[in-house]
Amino acid sequence: MNTPLQFHSIHGEHIKLSRNNTIAKRVDSFCKGICFSNRTIQIRERVYVRLLSKSIQWTGFLRLGVTTSDPSTHRVSTSLPRHACPDLTCRPGYWAKCVPENCFDLTNKLTYFYVDENGELFLNTPTGEISLLTGIFVQEPLWALLDIYGNCISIELAEDQQKRSVSVNDQLRNLNPIVTSPIFKDICNDLTPLPFLPVHSSSISFFSSSSNSLPNQSIVLFDNRTNCDGLVFFSEPLVINSGLLVQILSIIPSNESQRRTTTTTTSSNLLPSHIQFGLTNCNTQSLLRSNDLPLDIEKINNRSEFWIVQDFKFGTKTTIDREDEFLFTFKQDGVIEYSHNNSKLKDFIHVDSTLTYYPFLILKGDIVAVRSMGFIKNLDRYRSLQQINNAIQTNHACTAANNNNNNNITNNNGNNESDSKLNQDCTVCFDHLRDTVLIPCGHICLCYTCATELVEHGSKQCPICRTSIQLINKIYLA
Repeated sequence: MNTPLQFHSIHGEHIKLSRNNTIAKRVDSFCKGICFSNRTIQIRERVYVRLLSKSIQWTGFLRLGVTTSDPSTHRVSTSLPRHACPDLTCRPGYWAKCVPENCFDLTNKLTYFYVDENGELFLNTPTGEISLLTGIFVQEPLWALLDIYGNCISIELAEDQQKRSVSVNDQLRNLNPIVTSPIFKDICNDLTPLPFLPVHSSSISFFSSSSNSLPNQSIVLFDNRTNCDGLVFFSEPLVINSGLLVQILSIIPSNESQRRTTTTTTSSNLLPSHIQFGLTNCNTQSLLRSNDLPLDIEKINNRSEFWIVQDFKFGTKTTIDREDEFLFTFKQDGVIEYSHNNSKLKDFIHVDSTLTYYPFLILKGDIVAVRSMGFIKNLDRYRSLQQINNAIQTNHACTAANNNNNNNITNNNGNNESDSKLNQDCTVCFDHLRDTVLIPCGHICLCYTCATELVEHGSKQCPICRTSIQLINKIYLA
């Protein structure tokens, strides 16, 4: 199997290579931009080229072709001429020709060319393949020849997108089609499907399984080699007291990431492989119908409506892991909260609670696949459960501390044993053990019978902190 193509270390004086020698950029003038492939290409092997940037201040454009001369024979870049055409093509063993700007696909700026067994070079265009060159000597090894000339500024040697899609889909072939959350277990039954909108940035595609020909619009795949962040919109607005849950399905392995990723974060609490969460007051469904939905970050920045984008922040955490889950919620006071892997909800974004907001994600770095787990239309139950869990954890911590203290005390009589029992008795009746958590304060100081009596016929206030009791829940402590 052929290794992915890269640019040869021998190239024109004005060329700068990056991203593991897969991106070539002309940094000065309009010429001296000749490049070669780092290995020979096979007959009918497609060479994929992506246009990354261009200008309008010059004339002419990219030249494509092949050569039977090993690029290493040039030894140094200064030995290359200014132009491929005609400076190289007038020599034996060089074939190249200018290609039209419209040969690149409008969506992902990609084209390809190949040489057949008859020595004819074909170029792909949006309307189909065209013959670009003939008479190529195919009995000898061939290297790809590219001249970044004129208005063409930078290009990328890309991989076959179909092969990559198959590779990513293979990684996810055992994916359970039924949405289950191993982390947010308490809210699985409350989830409503929340697919993404069908229109997205060019670096995004939808997952397709072998058992279903239709793409799954709840799972997006991100290609981070396109130099384009992955922008994708949810199909429903995020309203007050609701939430949405997303899950990381796949990330690039760390060894491959080191070869391919060129962008790093400078802040210690931002994730190198991260997601940005955004909100807009634009009705994205309406924008979709009017073909006015922005599909890249630059277009968002130039719009007049309200758009806000926020990086994830996790303190000392430095990586996102596969199967990590993130919950985003909208409070009555306009605070957008988030929870990472069922951690305590934290303030994330502050917005005007009188507006309707449509959420979106921006995928960056080494993220490969993200799943929309669903929509939670009422968060009351989740918030109650989280308060109970926090109270139980606090109670366990206090119990452990008391046990440690008791272990350090020598009991010479039975009084200490009685005192220990009193610490676990209901503070009202002293006949039953404490087994009820008071919400929202989280104190566990009453038995269920006394707690019920206090709420139904008493002051409805916690005996410890006097906070109004909104809900009581019986718990079972080990």
